[in-house]
Amino acid sequence: MDMQKVITEVDQLLKSVGFSTFSFDFASIQDRSSYCYDLLVKNANLNLVFIVKIFMNIDNINTDIIDGIKTLSKLFKSKPLLIGMRNRYQKLEDNTIYLREDLPIISLKTLENILKKDLFPYVFKKRGGGVIFFNGDLVKKIREEKRFSRKELSEKIGVTKRTICSYESENMRPSKEIAEKVKTVLGADSRIFRNINVFDWHFEFNITEVSAKEEEELSDFESHIKNVIEDIGISSYWFKKGQFPFEMLISSNKWDVDDFYPLLSDTSEFKKKVKELNLTYLKNLMELFAKKALFIVNNDIKINKILPKSKIPVIKIKSLEKIDDEDQFKRLIQNSESKNSQMIN
Repeated sequence: MDMQKVITEVDQLLKSVGFSTFSFDFASIQDRSSYCYDLLVKNANLNLVFIVKIFMNIDNINTDIIDGIKTLSKLFKSKPLLIGMRNRYQKLEDNTIYLREDLPIISLKTLENILKKDLFPYVFKKRGGGVIFFNGDLVKKIREEKRFSRKELSEKIGVTKRTICSYESENMRPSKEIAEKVKTVLGADSRIFRNINVFDWHFEFNITEVSAKEEEELSDFESHIKNVIEDIGISSYWFKKGQFPFEMLISSNKWDVDDFYPLLSDTSEFKKKVKELNLTYLKNLMELFAKKALFIVNNDIKINKILPKSKIPVIKIKSLEKIDDEDQFKRLIQNSESKNSQMIN
């Protein structure tokens, strides 16, 4: 299936239920697969932003892409929404969650069922096989109403009494086959299966570790920027593998102390690297996530040729070198934003 066709289908589906979507002109990018998103999606009523990425084969995912998705999710308090077409063996099953690198992946039909029918999946598949999430209290209630003891139910299902106890306490997840047996024996409906909310997925991730790996590849100019920022008393996190239209995030050492941070930033040592495309994407990300953005350039680049197009403060490295503390840094950004706005207007 054509990737652009799938993206268009997802885009139309989300818009049909009231989401605002933002897509990128990937025709201008040589390798769209290197980016960690295909769509950015916002629901103003729920105050949620989703990072949408579509995978043709979920068993062939670059870990750098996953790290990029997790990075954006953590930094901007957004949610990963990952759509898959197939694994190495077959098409993805509907109403099923597939787990890859601690993130959930669902089929396009599953997404449609969630958005239009409020039907969340209850089948959970790791690489080793699938399990069902029981509503343990409901299983116990129906079992007692049917006057089955745990022993009697276990014998009919073909498991131990202790296993039934673990199902009801939700300390153990049955396979899909065993879960269907329990459902049939109890004469229950699908309410005994607990829905899994893929829109509220939690995962552990260390942004600092990912950034530290990429800092090993900084150029002399970028290393200088990093040192200047650290001398000011703030922190920089670098992401240079192409997942985002920015290379760096700037933050207070206290991290999320106010709405000023994190600050999206790109850099350019040579004039030819200041691409209008990157500036446009950076501006759109800034507006979507309600964050500030910054472009740091070498001293010989002519800023007045960039400003009218960017709507983003473009600051020469020598200006940063004059800054002594974080308050001065904030004032520099705010003054540059004001100056930039006046030039555009």
